[in-house]
Amino acid sequence: MKKVLFIATISLTLLASCRENKKVENMEEQNTETTLSPEEMRQREDSLKIVREENRVMDSIQQVKSHGHAH
Repeated sequence: MKKVLFIATISLTLLASCRENKKVENMEEQNTETTLSPEEMRQREDSLKIVREENRVMDSIQQVKSHGHAH
């Protein structure tokens, strides 16, 4: 009985590890296929800066509301 459980555990572990590798490979393939022009890169960087600034301001507001001051 212990042998059967041991073999089943090893088998499931191997199957799970193989499945994760496929996800990583697919993500790498998707990342390499995407190419952007310099203008599109600048637009994305600008939009990321705006979003980060908004998040920082909202975080400060939440800190003030929760305990009276921001860090």
